[in-house]
Amino acid sequence: MTERRGISRPEFVRRSGSKMLLRGMGRRSFLRGAVALGLAPAVMMLRPEWRSAAAQEVSCPPAATPEAVGTPVAATGMRIGATVAYLSVPFYAGFKRGLEDGARQFGFEYDLRDGEGDPATEVANIQNFIAEGVDLILLTPMSEGTIPAIIQANEAGIPVIEVNNRAGFGSEEADVVTYVGADDVEFGRLQARLLHDTFAGEPTRIGYVSGIPGTSPQILRAEGFKEVLAEHPEYEIVAEVTDNFDSAQALAVTQDLLSRFPEGELDVIVMQGPEGVAAADFARQNGRDEVQFILGDYPADVRQAIMDGYVLGTINQDPYPQAYEAMHMASLYLGGQDDQIPKPYFLQLPIITIENAEATPPAWGC
Repeated sequence: MTERRGISRPEFVRRSGSKMLLRGMGRRSFLRGAVALGLAPAVMMLRPEWRSAAAQEVSCPPAATPEAVGTPVAATGMRIGATVAYLSVPFYAGFKRGLEDGARQFGFEYDLRDGEGDPATEVANIQNFIAEGVDLILLTPMSEGTIPAIIQANEAGIPVIEVNNRAGFGSEEADVVTYVGADDVEFGRLQARLLHDTFAGEPTRIGYVSGIPGTSPQILRAEGFKEVLAEHPEYEIVAEVTDNFDSAQALAVTQDLLSRFPEGELDVIVMQGPEGVAAADFARQNGRDEVQFILGDYPADVRQAIMDGYVLGTINQDPYPQAYEAMHMASLYLGGQDDQIPKPYFLQLPIITIENAEATPPAWGC
């Protein structure tokens, strides 16, 4: 028997159709298995002490945020301008902490501005930084529409580092020192690997949900995912939709997919981002637990959904070290150590499933 990552556990001895059959479980494993099967309400009525144990398992440990190491350098008097595409997205709470800690560690002052999800606003932010004469710009670009502003920074002699998203890095038009963040092509490949580990070559029908159209994560994650699927014709994308990395839209597109594809016509929904927890719970609560969910990123609610058994797994992209290491790269560049800067600087992307979620704190959301 082939064990399927994200579905199988030591106690799960086989899978028949869409139901997991459980044998020889302890209390803790039984509770989690019951949640995965939609039996939690009945289980919770069995014994009072089991209700208590289940409540205690809903946990939110400290986020997996690396601590700054070493003695902070003295203030350099240098100023970093940072503009982020959409600060309202919860992902960027950890990102902001990384900027703050990095600025403190490397002796910078910094000015953080919100791109508000609008390329024109982000361009205006960059132009304002140029006018103010900042020493370096950290940029999370909305799209390639920011490239003309990067070129303006180049002409003004102000270096640019892209973080989390990319637009100018690797292009022939603009000069970007480096990109710090996830390898989004690899991110997509890892989601496909998780799918392959789960379905083990069986014919599988996929609903694929993209994030914000035109952004580098949306484009590159799809590229990596489809690259792997091209090697496995048994995996078929039956629908492609967009949810803009928004939970309400993720729920809406999931409801539509479940309506369009009745039981037996859809096996898994893969979302590029973490916004699908409520959608996965909706499927479970409405008798569609045969449809599995693979998400992207690792906030606290995704971790809990994996532990509770209704999300198969995700790819852990931690925002904190992206911002912190961007400040580190700025320090190296402004200190004349450009030769020590990785180009690009890709950070680790662990796969998270039921096998390691409990031991892995969330990247943000606590």
